[in-house]
Amino acid sequence: MQRLFFILTFLSQGILFAQDCQVSGRLTDEKGNPVEMANIIIKEYPEKGTSSDINGKFWLTVPCNTPVTLVFSHLEFKTEYRSYKATAGEVKSLDIRFESAFTMTSQVTVSARQIRITNLQKLDPKIVNIIPDVSGGIEAILKSMPGVVKNNELSSQYSVRGGNFDENLVYVNGIEVYRPFLTRSGQQEGLSFVNPDLVSSLYFSAGGFDAKYGDKMASVLDVRYKKPREKAASASAGLLGASAHVEGCSQNYRFTWLGGWRYRTYKSILNSMDTKGDYKPSFHDLQMYLTYDITENLELSFLGNMALNSYHFIPVTRETSFGTVDEALKLKIYFE
Repeated sequence: MQRLFFILTFLSQGILFAQDCQVSGRLTDEKGNPVEMANIIIKEYPEKGTSSDINGKFWLTVPCNTPVTLVFSHLEFKTEYRSYKATAGEVKSLDIRFESAFTMTSQVTVSARQIRITNLQKLDPKIVNIIPDVSGGIEAILKSMPGVVKNNELSSQYSVRGGNFDENLVYVNGIEVYRPFLTRSGQQEGLSFVNPDLVSSLYFSAGGFDAKYGDKMASVLDVRYKKPREKAASASAGLLGASAHVEGCSQNYRFTWLGGWRYRTYKSILNSMDTKGDYKPSFHDLQMYLTYDITENLELSFLGNMALNSYHFIPVTRETSFGTVDEALKLKIYFE
């Protein structure tokens, strides 16, 4: 009988220690306003926790007859700690008043910079590699721009809003490009001055550009060549010509070099035209762009260009067909 009493007493004590108690309360700030979404956990049992509701109230289950530490935390307030030992059958309410948490930081300077509105439109120079154009020049990108008309695929010249071809400004690294040696547009024109392999950025405006570009009112094409940060090279070849370029810089990045070579011939295209003859035009172009940073605010740059153009164009005959189906006519012209 005594042994049975001891076993029952031991089981009752185990059940008593295994019971859980309920603790509740309300969380407020310094002004008595309820604190919502505050975290309440048991330090000894981090997996047990809860959060306060919109009225600042919370309910949490804690082990009975076991000292625990309740942790009350919120991003806007200091963390509060309360030691608590619950007794079975006891209902206790904890009211916690939070103190505001101020974090001292070092001085912060906020500055705003407004981007100046400009009429220059930025273009991607890499598009020229996928545009089907005979000349292969950077001007092929401009054909899709509003107001730009390009009548001859063999020419790098273009007209903007009905203006003449010489009313368009072209700048390469801030240097205005002049082409007084232009003999004839199209078949005898040669290569465009701008080398697509050397271009890093391209801006175009069809009017309303800044006064720093000059007084020509048609358009402006602002081209910037690369300033390499590592060594690189490329080469390409096709039925109409070939091109290659090299670039690099010194170890301290103060000196950079950029060079490009191009070759273009329109022999296969001109032989398919109405005018028959001896066509052997060839155009070579070599460009070099060097920069040296003397100081952080002072740079010395050099842009060189050498072109070798052979205008071998001797027409012999020209045959043109015209008229209607009922009256077909043909005109044949002989050149001496």
